[in-house]
Amino acid sequence: MANKRKRPAAMREEERQAQRAAARAERRTRRAAEQAAQNVPQKTEAPKAPQKAGVPHKKKKINKFRVAVVCTAAVLVALVALGVASAAGVRTPISSIAADGEPEFFSTVKPQASAAPAENTASAAPTPSSAFDGALFIGDSMTTCLKNYVTDGAGSTTALSDAEFMTRSDYSWDEAQDELNGGEGGLWLDDETALTVTEAIDRFSATKLYIQLGKEDLTYNDVSDVMSTAQAVISALQTKYPNLEITVQAVTPMLEWIDYQGLSSGTIAQYNEAMQTYCTGKKNLKFLNIAAFCTEGYLPAEYCADPEGLCIHLNDEGCAIWADYLLGNKTPEPSSTPTPTPDPNGDSTDNTDNTDTTDIAGDTYTDDSGDYTDNTGDYTDDTGDYTDDTGDYTEE
Repeated sequence: MANKRKRPAAMREEERQAQRAAARAERRTRRAAEQAAQNVPQKTEAPKAPQKAGVPHKKKKINKFRVAVVCTAAVLVALVALGVASAAGVRTPISSIAADGEPEFFSTVKPQASAAPAENTASAAPTPSSAFDGALFIGDSMTTCLKNYVTDGAGSTTALSDAEFMTRSDYSWDEAQDELNGGEGGLWLDDETALTVTEAIDRFSATKLYIQLGKEDLTYNDVSDVMSTAQAVISALQTKYPNLEITVQAVTPMLEWIDYQGLSSGTIAQYNEAMQTYCTGKKNLKFLNIAAFCTEGYLPAEYCADPEGLCIHLNDEGCAIWADYLLGNKTPEPSSTPTPTPDPNGDSTDNTDNTDTTDIAGDTYTDDSGDYTDNTGDYTDDTGDYTDDTGDYTEE
């Protein structure tokens, strides 16, 4: 049997390549026929040229630069679209929210969180500070009555106990003015330390000042002079402490028929009216008419702590009304100006008859207070000229 001659390897490889190409062409033909039967258009692929025999098949390299450019462009397009939607007020649809609650891509529009049920925070709310935190009360013996009521009486259970008090029985507008001009302090902090009105404000870091003065000033001065001094003090305090809230409190009147060296319910009413007019409409300046409960213009006897004395100081019942005005429990109404009433006992001193000049034994005598009966009936003048401020004068 004759030996068959072997074909070269190159020819065998070419045959295999041709067979593979024919198989691929047959598959494409069969696939095209199936798709045509289903009315699905099929993209026709150009037949690939068979590789030459002996040349290995090379894989197509991925162009990384092109992929990066395409991805970057896609991201930029998405960002621009989201920015336009946000500017137009369009919210990100729920479908674009990722599982963790954040929008996909780089959207700055966050989904609205569902409203949590409101908790009852009434018990956790902070307690408001007292209206008298930082308050300083300055005054004379009348304010001392309020201080004692707040310190030792029923007022200790009110917000007034948060305030500070600096008083002296004979303190006055005149003395406060002297302190502002460089004088020594007249408000006693303790047995050894006296403070000026400004030192007291600074010491207690006061933000509110309640001041009641005038009793001492009206004893020796006209209402117009007292008001001039008071206005100078208030103006100086407002200049030094522009944020200090100042409340001037009225002076309460005296018992009926009382007139002490010019201090009477009538002059007090005139002073209160003038002070209220001055304080009205000014920044950080108020007037509190605590005398409003004296509806007849006189201090009712049941509220007087010193009926045998000056007849002007308030007892605890009177201070309770005063505290009610400060705490806002009562609203002051305008109080009436009293009309001088004759003393039924016939021995009152009435300032309306204040010029009684008599020449006795060559000595000039002036009576500035009205008619008066001397219980002894006699008087010896050893000095010559004499001015009697009490009444009729008899010289042996």
